[in-house]
Amino acid sequence: MVSMATSRSSIMSDILLYLTVCGKGWLVIYLSWLLINSLLTSLTLHLMAVGLSICVVAALKLPDPDKDTVRMVLGEEPDRDDQETAAWSVAHRAAGLDAPENSLEAVRLAAKNGAKWVEFDVSFSSDLTGVAFHDDTLDRVTMTSGQVNSLTYTQLTKLDLAPKHPLSASYNHVRIPSVEQFVAECLKLDLKIIIDLKTWDLPDETVNLILSLHSKFPTLKTNSIVTSFFPNLLYKLRSSDPNIVVAVSTRPHFHAFSTWEGISSGMRPRFSGMKQWLAMCLDMVYTPMLEQLLWWLIGISAVLVHRAVVTREYVDMWRKKGVRVMAWTVNCPIEKQFMRKVLGVKVLTDTMEKVVPDRRVVEK
Repeated sequence: MVSMATSRSSIMSDILLYLTVCGKGWLVIYLSWLLINSLLTSLTLHLMAVGLSICVVAALKLPDPDKDTVRMVLGEEPDRDDQETAAWSVAHRAAGLDAPENSLEAVRLAAKNGAKWVEFDVSFSSDLTGVAFHDDTLDRVTMTSGQVNSLTYTQLTKLDLAPKHPLSASYNHVRIPSVEQFVAECLKLDLKIIIDLKTWDLPDETVNLILSLHSKFPTLKTNSIVTSFFPNLLYKLRSSDPNIVVAVSTRPHFHAFSTWEGISSGMRPRFSGMKQWLAMCLDMVYTPMLEQLLWWLIGISAVLVHRAVVTREYVDMWRKKGVRVMAWTVNCPIEKQFMRKVLGVKVLTDTMEKVVPDRRVVEK
């Protein structure tokens, strides 16, 4: 009887959520239509618009992710008083301050330092081999300049990630791994994985890469989550396989500015002229659309967001939707403790170094 009551309550909750999201979606469309036409029409047409909007939303909505699979991937929220801080930290780019980022050496060191999770980025070589690499260009982390996708995979493997790393003296001939090599190493070391898709311009190739990984590594389904700043990639991926758990990465001003650190000064525009203006307009509507509609349509299980955005209200808003929040990139030990003890939020960090802040500072 209790099970039936719980099931009935869950169904009613899902129906209520469905009607709420549809209603908000319809309201946005309806008010926009009125603004454009600047006149009132008949009640019949209004009702037809409501029905059409609900049908469109219902047709576009992807199946909800399986709750048991999501729980297996993300696990239960760790106890805030748990002294094992590694459970609260994700090695961002495999902890790129401790070792050359997105390298197999970094994965091994992160595991040695107690990491349970590793995040890495997906790019493509010119011959469409998936590689673990963050930037569009090679300049920042190698001694070579140019676009990543201008070189073949064989050419990329000849580059060295060590010379520009702060701890370069400890490393020699660190290679750019393929995505397959990176995933295999993580699974061998019993690490869960966050796969960050940067390849918005190659949606078919990106989806095929992830599907092939899941085919080759069956355990990946319960040991990984796929994230991206580009919801079109996540939608296309879950359209192909609704069982894949996904998260959306986000921050303010993402479409119009390439940098943002919590304040408006220092932001670098991505474009110029009309294109920049349009990108700014997109940023204005994207966040509310993500929070009210897109997360539900796609079936988002987590949000990876810039640390400056994370507040108690923000975390509570997503938790009410059943969505986990993770903050990036948090390297300060005191900030890590705040995220964990006050907000109950996991963090993506560039270092797994165990630096414990003064207890008095944390408690205060």
